Amino acid sequence: MADDEVVAASAEESLTTPLLEPAASPGDPSVEVSLYRRGAGPPKVFRSGLRGPRRDRLDVRGIQAEHGLRALFAFKPGVSRRGLRIRPDPATGDSAVPFRDGAAIALDGEPKVQVSWTKPVLMIATGLLVPAVMAVVAFNGVPESLLSSSVVNALFSPWILASAVIVFVRLRMRPQAPPPWSRATVM
Repeated sequence: MADDEVVAASAEESLTTPLLEPAASPGDPSVEVSLYRRGAGPPKVFRSGLRGPRRDRLDVRGIQAEHGLRALFAFKPGVSRRGLRIRPDPATGDSAVPFRDGAAIALDGEPKVQVSWTKPVLMIATGLLVPAVMAVVAFNGVPESLLSSSVVNALFSPWILASAVIVFVRLRMRPQAPPPWSRATVM
């Protein structure tokens, strides 16, 4: 009896049968997406159409462009942990993973980082102006108007200058802390 079931199963699972079942709706296949940002809610819920030759691929690049995201991840809202990254196909922008028509999926998106020019410009200006002022004071001496001030002696004492140089170098060479979500997935 067990041999009959194996033969029947192998006859059903031939190489010519499709891997996925046909779409539940005869129209446009779609999935319901709950999109979180960095694991925080409330989610944005929308329907996304499936694309590709078999109409079973999610339009990853379209979702990223529409919602201003640089990456999409599988997500479990109850556990609040990210899964694998959903990467787009380089040619089409569709997902590599197939989805069933009518499925409800949860995705977590990483927003695009807005590049701020103030911090790098401030660091470069500080890195150029502070040594320039120190060089001018070293070659020309302290201006006479500031000699009577007690602030100059405290301002240019050697240990304060050394501390400023150390802090400046440490700020420039400090490695960036990993995002908080990456530590959760390692555990």
